[in-house]
Amino acid sequence: MTSKDKDSKTRRKRSNMILVVDDEPDANMTLRTLLEENGFETNAYTDPVLALAGFKPGKFDLLLLDIKMPKMGGFELYQKMKEIDKEVKVCFVTASELFYEEFRDNREIDEKYFILKPMKNEEMMKRINSILDEYE
Repeated sequence: MTSKDKDSKTRRKRSNMILVVDDEPDANMTLRTLLEENGFETNAYTDPVLALAGFKPGKFDLLLLDIKMPKMGGFELYQKMKEIDKEVKVCFVTASELFYEEFRDNREIDEKYFILKPMKNEEMMKRINSILDEYE
């Protein structure tokens, strides 16, 4: 890691902004409400293409992305967002046991970055805070 990389990580301060992208309106609203009740600010989209169009580097501490969405899946969306902001953290969310098992076994991404819905609110917030605290 170069000193420039260290400086950029040091300069980036936690803003408590989370981007939620889930094509299911009820799940989207539930996540957004939970996060806001726990002190986070959110931007939420049900359309991953619109989410990508509105994505700006350095704005979000965390992406909460549904895995299976029309037009663009969560992994593809994350890859495109990562090209825009290399430091952004991600947590993938899915209600599908099949997708959870398949992608949990993907060795490129640690299991702790996957959440299988439904999950108790306390556990969800523990997981999100744990991911955010990793980089502080």
